[in-house]
Amino acid sequence: MTSVDSTDGSLFYVEKGAGQPVLFVHGIPTDYRAWNSQVDAISGDYRAIAFSRRYAYPNKRDGDLQDSTVENNAVDLVGLIKKLGVAPVHLVGHSYGGFIAAYCAAKSPELIRSLILVDPAVSTILIKDPKNPVQFLSLVLTKPSAALSAAKFTTKSLNPSLAAVHRGDLDTALRLNVDGIMNRDGAFEQFSESVRAMMKDNARTVAELDTRLPVFTSEDARRIVAPTLLINGANSPKFFHTIVDELAKATPKSEVVRISGSAHFPHLENPSEFNTQLLEFLHKHS
Repeated sequence: MTSVDSTDGSLFYVEKGAGQPVLFVHGIPTDYRAWNSQVDAISGDYRAIAFSRRYAYPNKRDGDLQDSTVENNAVDLVGLIKKLGVAPVHLVGHSYGGFIAAYCAAKSPELIRSLILVDPAVSTILIKDPKNPVQFLSLVLTKPSAALSAAKFTTKSLNPSLAAVHRGDLDTALRLNVDGIMNRDGAFEQFSESVRAMMKDNARTVAELDTRLPVFTSEDARRIVAPTLLINGANSPKFFHTIVDELAKATPKSEVVRISGSAHFPHLENPSEFNTQLLEFLHKHS
């Protein structure tokens, strides 16, 4: 493991293999280790690079995570790509990391060879301001199942997990977040011991969910010129499926895959099927 300086800190990363670079961007509440299976699977053909974002383990960084916005993380990502000299990259992003990857691909298309978004949390493609009742009513009328799913997640997971973060109860915040995003109670405990340990190392990053999200519309998605693979877990919350459907409509060169036997973390839950789909897409666009 090594690190590079970012705008105001350092980013740890691991790499393995040689060939065209594939860069992995993790979501919440994970770090570079979330991609261990993918790094091993593709390193025979590609240079696989997985890094830990701003506040993720093992980076040492003070702050309250309010500067860990999509935009700031995208700046870090662009800086990492340039400092490693790996452009254009195959870019893989999961959840919050998927939003960061999509944002980067729309703003800096020259850096991206292909794009893989895994349950991307690009919620503003559905509703620009989730606190606006008129906009939420519009979502209810046009996409009722997605609205119901989002409301359930907000009520049962997002709001109580952030309340737990604010009172310093990171253990409760972590479980509420993971169970909600996995769409079932007790989901956190069903992960392996190593995955649970990784998530505990990153429990404070649940606070990233309290940052302001940039508005990312279908027009922004149309600026993504790289071939794009959109991946859902088959059992992830409905609003993630709707996000992918909307991105697929707008992104010019896109295809959609759903990974069986998985919810929000298909790369962890069903790595065999996930890696098969990932390698097929990479080979097609290499």
